This record gives sequence, structure tokens and C-alpha cells, in this order.
Amino acid sequence: MPTEAIGKSIGRIERREWFLWTAAVIVTLLLTLALASFLLREDDPLSDFPQAVRGLIGLVLIFDIYTLFQQLQIHRMRRRLVRGEELFRLISENAADMIAVVDMEGKRVFNSFSYERVLGYSLEELRKSSSFEQIHPEDRSKVRQAAEEARRTGVGKPLEYRVRHKDGTWRVLESTASVIRNSRGDPENLVIVNRDVTERKRSAEALRRSEASFRSVVEDAPYGIYRASLSGELVIVNSALEKMLGYSSQEELLRTNLASGVYRHPVEHQKLNEMLLHQESFKDLEVEWKRKDGTPITVRCSGCSIKDETGAVAYVEVFAEDATERRTLERQLRMAQKMEAVGRLTGGIAHDFNNLLGVIIGYSQVLKRSLGSEHASFEHAQEIEKASQRAVSLTRQLLAFSRQQVLEPVVLNLNTLVSDMEKMLPRLIREDIALKLELDTSLSQVKADPSQIEQVILNLTVNARDAMPDGGKLLIQTANVNLDTAYTHNHPGSRPGSYVMLRVTDTGTGIDPEIQSQIFEPFFTTKERDKGTGLGLATVYGIVKQSGGYIGVDSEKGKGASFSVYLPRLEQPATHSIVPLAAAPMNTRGTETILLVEDAEPLRKLAEMFLKESGYRILSAADGQQALQTARQHPGPIHLLLTDVVMPGMNGRVLGERLAPSQPGMKVLYMSGYADSFIAGHGVLESGTHLLHKPFTQETLTRKVRELLDANRDSAEKEPAASPSAPALAGADEGPRA
Repeated sequence: MPTEAIGKSIGRIERREWFLWTAAVIVTLLLTLALASFLLREDDPLSDFPQAVRGLIGLVLIFDIYTLFQQLQIHRMRRRLVRGEELFRLISENAADMIAVVDMEGKRVFNSFSYERVLGYSLEELRKSSSFEQIHPEDRSKVRQAAEEARRTGVGKPLEYRVRHKDGTWRVLESTASVIRNSRGDPENLVIVNRDVTERKRSAEALRRSEASFRSVVEDAPYGIYRASLSGELVIVNSALEKMLGYSSQEELLRTNLASGVYRHPVEHQKLNEMLLHQESFKDLEVEWKRKDGTPITVRCSGCSIKDETGAVAYVEVFAEDATERRTLERQLRMAQKMEAVGRLTGGIAHDFNNLLGVIIGYSQVLKRSLGSEHASFEHAQEIEKASQRAVSLTRQLLAFSRQQVLEPVVLNLNTLVSDMEKMLPRLIREDIALKLELDTSLSQVKADPSQIEQVILNLTVNARDAMPDGGKLLIQTANVNLDTAYTHNHPGSRPGSYVMLRVTDTGTGIDPEIQSQIFEPFFTTKERDKGTGLGLATVYGIVKQSGGYIGVDSEKGKGASFSVYLPRLEQPATHSIVPLAAAPMNTRGTETILLVEDAEPLRKLAEMFLKESGYRILSAADGQQALQTARQHPGPIHLLLTDVVMPGMNGRVLGERLAPSQPGMKVLYMSGYADSFIAGHGVLESGTHLLHKPFTQETLTRKVRELLDANRDSAEKEPAASPSAPALAGADEGPRA
């Protein structure tokens, strides 16, 4: 009921009470006066008792006064009661909580006005329904139990239950109850105070979900996350950080001090704290950490500071990414870039080196022949040739480690190769090193250059020897292996598949884990200064990579090292060994006409001298244009074109194509001092072409020339002459090289 209506009702009651009291007083006074006038008449026989009459009249007056006082007290008590009821109504009407009184059977006795505001039901609708009617069926039993407990103890426990709103939705109420007892002390009614906590529950649930979502994000994050004090005490860590640092549980990690137990260098932790004292956050800061077992890792950190109420830094929150693998890959990329740069350098200068070395070797051989073995200077010429051969070997090593060496791959079996070297290897190692071979008899074939694989075995053997200065054991193994994705994931650069493994294991000093990823870098060596070229392992790496395989190392400081070479497996028989050409006597002389084209004049003169000494007629030219002009002026046929590949103006391939129409029977022999990767673009490595690598000796040159000329004669006898329009060399014209 509204406050104004309550006020008007109380006013009407008060006016009615005052009217009745006034009428009663007036009637009492009139009766008293009438009685007095009757008794006090002079002719009345009772006039002889005036004092008694006076007493009676006084008694009536006192009674009237007492009646007026009593009515006044009753009015005051009723006024206080009405005011109390008004206050109760005001409280129940304006209270946010819902107040209800029910009897012991659950029948409603009173409901506050807040019920209508919260649940939508009017007081009349509530009076017509049971107190359990709007309660959710699943919650009625616990409400009854709470009511029974309230009757038994006098005060019920806080309870949450669902009540249906008038619109059909369910609201969550938080309720407390207490017992109202009668004058005998028996429970008569229950006073229930209900509070609508629906929104609070929704907010709590939303907060719980948000916290769960945040916790899930933190726990499932791929990066390590932690909160720590400036002193290094960890407060919060996630699973990723636990795994990154190799701990068995987060509790174990939380007991670890960040500064002393995680940072490899505590000064880095101190610098980070000093940084956060001057700035609120930092990003992509790389620091060195250590795992539980002491393994060093590189970590990239980003974070911010958390301040307390005084504005001082209380905690730091950090996101940490393990950048160790990335750094390894970057190091490998830098190594590859170095190798590419050195490869370009060596490939570029190989041509000039080989031209010079070819001249030195050739003329030293000429000098040796002219002097004779008895001459005092014969040994000098021999030393010049040996030095030149060592220079050739060094150049080849540079090309090998830069993966630009000349390869002649064949299908072979590594068991055969290792067995053939078994007698030679003990001469490379000392007597205090025991050599043992473990060769898989079912080993598959590989396709590789035999001489280069021999170089790999030799280099790894020498490397193992130098790692065992006090003696030890050297084990060479072969086996068929299948590498899965799990293995290759942990060994960057490798790919899943079937491989033939060649492993060289020593019991030497081992390699420090921190430098294992650097051992294949150019010029890396653990040898003393001025001992070795530093190209041994780099050469191995280059050969293996160029052969389509990869190499890995497993080592522990002081416990030896194991180098594993993996080459792609082939399921086909090995190529039959061919008797070296030098073992078969051969007549290298001839009378055919050869067009010699070489831009390096000393080498051109040397080759011309070699060929003329063998009886050939030589037409000499310094470049392609001069060679075309010489060929046009020559009246007879040209049997062989011996040309350098890379020359100013016109390369050897283009020259061969232009001469082919006018010289249909001409054979072409290319010569080059460049690496295969450089001259591949000139089309001289295609099937059916012939290439002579510089530097060459007189015997190598004349033997190769004779082979091609004889092959030309044999094919001419067996097959019809080639069409004049058909070029002698296949491949697209890439234009002259400037």
C-alpha cells in the first residue's frame, strides 16, 4: 500500500477515536451534572447527606479523569503501533530483499512488496498460491530440509534455490530463515529473507569462465609465461615454461629461483630488473637460460612490470620463447651463405687457377722429359710438379666444401668401397688406434662419386685419429636405415626416407655441445694453429650435401664422437668397375686436324705443343670469332673441335653449334677450369657431350682426344653420316658470355 494511503487511513482512525472519546466525556459530564442537580435539590429528602453526595460526585469526576488519561495512553500506544506498522511497511516496500512469513505448513502469511518488483507476482497472486509452487522442482526437497532445520534449531542455514519468475524465467534466490515462536515457545511461523542473486551468479559464472579461458590460454600457450618478483621468486608459471626448462612439475619450478636457477648469467637478470625500473615494458630481449639438467638455451623474452599501490615495481610478467632452434637454423643459414660466398669465389677463380696450374704442370713435365732423370735439375722440376699437384688438390677441396666440385656419380656399394680401403686406413692412423669394421651384408646401393666418398672416409678417419692423441678405437659401420618424421624433426636439414648409413665413431676427446653446430663451418678446426687447412669436415659436409645426403654428429665432451653420413638408398645393382684407362696401353698419336680454341695464350700454346708432338695438325684460335674465321679459311675437314667452355664474346657451346653445319663429321671436346655448377648453364654437362677438366697433363689430353676420334670413326663405320643440319651438340643457345 502506498505511503500516502497509509497516512490517510491512520488519520481517519485517529479522528474517529477522538470523536468517540469527546462524546463519551460529554455524556459522562452531563450524567454527572444531572445526578448532582437531582440529589442537591432543596426539597430532596437526601439533602441531609450533602457530604456523601459530594464524595460521590468527586468519585465520578476522578473516574472521568482516569478514563480520559487511560484513553490518552491507549491512543499513544496505538499511535506507536501504527507508526511501527508504517515503518515495517516502509521497510518491506523499499527493501531490496524479499521478506516473507509462512506458517508451519508453508502457507503464506505475509509477503513484502519487493516480491512484485523482483518476481513479477502481485501480493494477491502470492496469497492465492503455496510457497512451494514457484520453486523449481529440483530444489523443493532441499528447501523443505532447510525449513525443517530452521524449525529444529530456530535459525536456518543460507540456501540457494531457483524460483520461477512470472515471465517464465528462473531466478536464483539466496535465502535465510528464522522461527517466530508463540507465547508457549512453540514454532508458529517462519520469517524468510530472500535475495535475488541471479545477476551475481551470472557475473560469477562469467568471471569463472573468463578465468578458465585465461588459464587455458596461459596453460596451452606455446610460449613460456611467468610472473616473478624482482628477487627472482617465481609466483606463476605455465606448462610451456615447465617443459621448456625440463622440470617435472610446476611446483618444482616454482621452488626454483629465477636469477640463480634459470639464468646462466645472473647479471642478465639484474640488467632486466634495472631496465624495468626505468621503463614499463621490453620486447624481444634475448637472454641465456639453462634447463634443469644444465643444458644452455637461448630465450627471447618480452614482458612488462606490475606495480603496487605505492607505484613501485612488485612483479614482472614475461613471455619467453625458446629461440635455440631458430639460432641454430640462423647459424646454419649463415654457414650456407658463407659456403655460397666462398663457393662463388672459388668457382670464379678456379678457372684462372686451373689455367695457371695446367701451364705449370705441363711445362714441368716437358722440362722433366728434356732434362732426363739423371740431370741435376730434374728433381727441381719434379718438386715444381708436386707443388702444382698439391695446389690442384687444395683447389678441389675448396670446391668440395663449397659443393661445386666436379662429380662423376655411379651406382656403388659402400661395403665394397670401405673394404677396398681397409688396408690403406691403418697407414693413416697410429698403431695405438684399433680399427674395426661392421658392414651390413644386406646393404643397398647408393649413387655417388667413388673418389669423393673415399675422400669423406679419409677425412673422417684423419679427424678421428687427431681426436685420439693417446690412442683408442675407431669403428666404421654401414647399415640400411629408415628415418621417420620424428627423427628428422630433431635433425634439421634431413628428410624422412630410406638411407644407407656410413658411420665413423671414435673414442676420443669428443666435441663440446656448444660448438657441435659449428663443426661443419668453413675453416672450423680443433687442431693447433698452423696444423691442417681447416677444410676437412667442411669438405665432408660439401661432398655429402652435393651427393644428395646429409651428415650429423653425436658427441659428448670426453666421450668420443660419432659422425653419421646418410645417402639416399637405391634398389638396383652396383655399376661394374671399369679398368682405369691408364692401365690399358693405348696409341695416342694421330694425323687428324684439330681446331684448338683457348683464350689463355700460355695454356693454348702448351696444348698445341702436346698435340703436335702426337702428330696432329693444329688450327689455333684465341676466341670464337677467330675460330669461325679460321675454319672458313681451312679448305679441308676439321675432325675435332677442342674448345674452352667460357670465353670472351662467344662460349664454346655456341661455337660448336655454329661450326656443326659446315663440319658434319666434327667431334667436340670441351675443356674448362670452372666448377660443374658454373658451366652447367652452358649446356656442356648434358648427356652425349665430352668434357676435359683443367688442369690436364699431356697424357690425359692426348688420350681423351684419341678416344673421341676413334669413337667418331667407329660410329661412322656403323651408322650413316649425320645430316648436315643436325647440330653436333644438343641444348638451347643461351647466347654468348660477355
